[in-house]
Amino acid sequence: MTLATTAIATYKAPPNPSSPRTPTGSNSSRSNEECTGNEKTSLTVLAPLAYVGQTVSLQPTFAWFVPNYQSRDIEFSLDEYVNGKPRRVDTISMHSSPGIMTYSLANKQISLAAGQRYLWQVALLCNPNHPSEDLIASAEIEVVAIPPKLKNQISQTKEFWKRSDLYAEQGLWYDALAETLNNSANKVSILNLLTELSQLEKEAIPNVTEPNHKQDLDQQVLRLQQIINAEQASK
Repeated sequence: MTLATTAIATYKAPPNPSSPRTPTGSNSSRSNEECTGNEKTSLTVLAPLAYVGQTVSLQPTFAWFVPNYQSRDIEFSLDEYVNGKPRRVDTISMHSSPGIMTYSLANKQISLAAGQRYLWQVALLCNPNHPSEDLIASAEIEVVAIPPKLKNQISQTKEFWKRSDLYAEQGLWYDALAETLNNSANKVSILNLLTELSQLEKEAIPNVTEPNHKQDLDQQVLRLQQIINAEQASK
């Protein structure tokens, strides 16, 4: 399939989305050259931060961006909320690679529960002797029931970009992105989704009253645009 035949996904925020329970975003900074070198990008979760991103998958795929620098250990962790407090569900360590990295719960045969919210985090271990120097980025995810109409449409659709569009129109960020990442040869679909997300995050900033959250969104919009530029340059 060529790029010319691919539809442009229009990602929309889910109706009445939940607000994050805990601070999300990234502590990464371009000044932390121990991990990023002189790169213009940094560790970034590819997920909504203005609200809780949704999925209908019980084994969703998580994605984040790693700056183009030397490989380091990276740790992915997932917590579920029990009585309002996070409890560890999964942890895995891997070696970082530059660009977009992904991890699917199907790799460990772990399933989430519909109606539950979770906190996921990636930590780039910059200095084993000083954990405070780690780059950390996090986001929340909510598992929702798939609407019957959408379930029927997905079952009858073979083209990944059409499935991605269907999920995107319903505000199901993680499912829309997973479809494109599973077919990453067509990078334009990934860039379209990241552009849509960046715009929605930017539009949400004026409505945020908490200063730290506003700052996190400002940084996220900047990082997403830097990632888009970097990915476009590597096409």
